[in-house]
Amino acid sequence: MFFIKLIAVLLAAVPTPSPSPHPPKTIITVTSSPYCRSLAEHFNNALVPMLANDRTLDGVSVQLDDMNVMLDGPNYVQQFLHIRDTIGKQETVLNRSLAEIQLEINQLREGSRLSSDPQAQTEMHDAAQDLQAAYDKQRQLAIDLQNLYITLLRYNPNRLHPTLGGFDEQDMVAPKASRDIKSYLRFDGQRDIIAINEGKATDVALTAADNYCTPK
Repeated sequence: MFFIKLIAVLLAAVPTPSPSPHPPKTIITVTSSPYCRSLAEHFNNALVPMLANDRTLDGVSVQLDDMNVMLDGPNYVQQFLHIRDTIGKQETVLNRSLAEIQLEINQLREGSRLSSDPQAQTEMHDAAQDLQAAYDKQRQLAIDLQNLYITLLRYNPNRLHPTLGGFDEQDMVAPKASRDIKSYLRFDGQRDIIAINEGKATDVALTAADNYCTPK
């Protein structure tokens, strides 16, 4: 069974409640110090591409929704090919961004040592840890989507069985949730975790900038 078999190569995540719809902000500092420069530079250099990845995942969401209903139309083979190729492009964008983001998060974490104030150190470190938590979920989705793309490349769309409501006879009798690719990927839940931790990281970084990088 096509979707059931995907679970062997897709890792799961635990969903959380939906986050605030307001996107995080990048931070600006006005006090010039090694600590403040590191905070502004590395936080923003990590968060900005992560937000770009979120927009890419918006596009992925559309493709996954289309995959769930592609057998409903007469042009399901063409739809399959379009979804497959689009996901391939999207997962490539995501995976290519990962190494640089991780480097920036590591440098942000290391930057906490540039202050002798224990609280300042804690706040920058906590911002890095929250970004790391968001990044880990972005990375997991990028890997899952790459595995999905590879699986789709190996599948002959002419073997689809639209009259059976699935990729094969087993799909026809499988529970609806087991045929929902978003459910397999835990896609929405992982995105909730990403957004929540991006927001937490921004709040902590803004607090650090206000406390230690703004003239009083």
